[in-house]
Amino acid sequence: MVVFVAGLLAIPVFGAQPKNFFANPSFELGRDSWQMDKAGKTECQFALDDKDAADGRYSALLTLGAVEEWGVQFGQNMPAGEQGKTYTFAVFARSVSEPVEVALQIERHAQPYDRAAALEKIKLTSAWQEIHVTFTVKKDFHQGWFAYISCTQPRAQFKADMFRLYEGDYVPHKQMVREELATVGVRILDTGKLQAKSLPGEVLKAKTGWVEVPEDNLTHPFKGDVVFMNDRIALVLRKGANGAELYSLGNDLPVMRSRLAPLAGTQGAALASYKITENNPGVASVEAAFTATDGKALTVRYELRVGQPVVLTEARSGATGLRMEAPCRFAVMPDFFADDIVVDATDALVAPASSPVSPSVVQAELPSDNFFLHLLPGGDAIVMTVLKTSEEDIRINLAGEGEQRMIGASELRYGKDAKIWVAVLAAPGIWHHQNISREDTNKIIRLDWKAPFPAQWRTDWRRVENLTDSWEMLTEKRDGGFMRYGPYGGPETFPVDRKRWTTVLGSFKYPCWVDKEGQGYLQPLRSEALRFQGPAIIYPINRTPATALDTFTIVDIVRNTLGVGPCEYVLDVEGQRSQYQGRATCSVRDTLNPIYAKQQQKQRRADIERTLVELMTFVRHIRGRIENYVSFGHEMLTYLAAQKQAHPDLSGRLEELENIARLIDTKVAARRDHIKTPDHVAAMITDFRQTVLDYEGDDALAKCKKFTEAWVDVGGNQDELVGEGRWVIKMLRQRAGLLMATDPRMAEIAREIRQRSQVVLRNPAGHEGARH
Repeated sequence: MVVFVAGLLAIPVFGAQPKNFFANPSFELGRDSWQMDKAGKTECQFALDDKDAADGRYSALLTLGAVEEWGVQFGQNMPAGEQGKTYTFAVFARSVSEPVEVALQIERHAQPYDRAAALEKIKLTSAWQEIHVTFTVKKDFHQGWFAYISCTQPRAQFKADMFRLYEGDYVPHKQMVREELATVGVRILDTGKLQAKSLPGEVLKAKTGWVEVPEDNLTHPFKGDVVFMNDRIALVLRKGANGAELYSLGNDLPVMRSRLAPLAGTQGAALASYKITENNPGVASVEAAFTATDGKALTVRYELRVGQPVVLTEARSGATGLRMEAPCRFAVMPDFFADDIVVDATDALVAPASSPVSPSVVQAELPSDNFFLHLLPGGDAIVMTVLKTSEEDIRINLAGEGEQRMIGASELRYGKDAKIWVAVLAAPGIWHHQNISREDTNKIIRLDWKAPFPAQWRTDWRRVENLTDSWEMLTEKRDGGFMRYGPYGGPETFPVDRKRWTTVLGSFKYPCWVDKEGQGYLQPLRSEALRFQGPAIIYPINRTPATALDTFTIVDIVRNTLGVGPCEYVLDVEGQRSQYQGRATCSVRDTLNPIYAKQQQKQRRADIERTLVELMTFVRHIRGRIENYVSFGHEMLTYLAAQKQAHPDLSGRLEELENIARLIDTKVAARRDHIKTPDHVAAMITDFRQTVLDYEGDDALAKCKKFTEAWVDVGGNQDELVGEGRWVIKMLRQRAGLLMATDPRMAEIAREIRQRSQVVLRNPAGHEGARH
């Protein structure tokens, strides 16, 4: 039996298989990289379908209405192949109900839009089929290619999946996967004898005397311990060990990265027995039975899939949580909504009580969240945990003193679905630490680090207030400019000088980037509002179009474990989208002043009226966001006052949070005279209509400027204020989470603050500077 799971990112580019020109070829990353062009008034909708796929979990569902000219073209832009070489373009497709005619084409990504390849119309039925065309490139296409599936049939509906464009003749996709599974699929091995200690990398690599359990054999009588592995990681189950041992695999020797132990209260547990529950090249799973020190039985299922650096752990009976042992100095709780929480074990992070496991270990709690990263020493590995539900807080165990202090383990509770995923991302330089001093401000620092692969890298800066500020690093383009890919859209371009303007920070040079060769640079900001000092952490948050399909980032792990839909929900993708309503006051000025300078006010009266309406819409929209932040601040002060009465022993902690919440009113008071009120702006607009709209005197421009300058003053101050309000709430959100680590009694209050802050931070106005 062969299980096809090729949609899980890595499979399309196994071993020596040719490179696939398509990014996200089977939609396992959602809509990323895909483009749909429509002719004239052609109607077509693109949706992800998770009910039926030729490969992986998702396919593209295209629904056409009315069609004009060449209809719809669905595909991707990419660099062109080389002249004289042979390539194959293949796609799985099927109709939803009635037969549909489609075509495959590759055209120049610029005029004259001539074709490199074309497969004329072919009729799809309701069964999946792989349509393909093999061709030789006969001329140069230096502008690149647009490769797509097209349809000109009105009211048609069809699905497409697993797009491939590669050098060489046609090889059926399933044949390719079958061949690769034979060499890199999941395997279960019997070590032949019980191992008293963790396996050295040399032993795991050599496998001397080991026996591979045949596919589909679930009753193999083990003489030794269980090892199951794919081409990325291995999991070792040793009798008597207190957890499963997780190794990363690569070109060098295997390296043990973590131990995954079941939790049952404060009891430790030893592995007593195991049995295979699934065994094929696509997926293998083993149920491991542990015995706690009090005799209680705990059972955990461990599952490993082909091509994935991820182990699924599932509580079967008795186990209430998972202890993930991976000693490190730094741990990161990625926050896709605001700024990360970075835990540095060498900080004064001490809980009042010692661990029940060991008197030498102290424990701290962090907010419940779906993701947690251990950044392992040496910068060559990250161990990541993922939970679908995060109802209970994360507990970390710390041991040692001063600079030698380490986070030994994190403890996570199984949610309602009883699943926790653990992933290992391993590569030289997959994360990096640079200490920033006060003297480094505004200096360009050439890091002793190069990005090991193309990705969207994130820099977590330590602020002087001991908070974290998260920035996505820029990537230098060939022309010297820069790009940035965010998890919520993009890309966004930046000029050669990296100049940027945001509310609160004003104008500055973007402080973190990688050049064309992947060399990393930092330039700590010089700003009164924000100063960096302490450790700066760099890690791969998300992929870009240049990221190889067999390379994983943090967001890839989230998608591959939770699925695209739940991933977008957990990351609150919809809540992250910036809103822009109306017309900004500077744009109003730049529209109206030239009209009056040219004496065109009567001819363009309709344009002026539309601009005034959009001005009012903009002012009210931004003011609404400001009022939401002000209301949040007042509600938070009321909530914190009530908590002080209920928990007088926490007064010091709560006052720290109150001082942050009060900053919103302080910011408003400083700008009250400038922002006026929406009613004041509405009255100004009425006055403009009465005195300036149709006025044609010599001083018409001067009269117009009097109003536009006043509106710009209002709008500019509103923009700054809404940015400042967001800034304050992000500070409050992060500080609440960090206070849990120093005092677990703050846990419930911190959870409430973080939940409320996420609600008010959703759907930011475009001028809030939600992302730097």
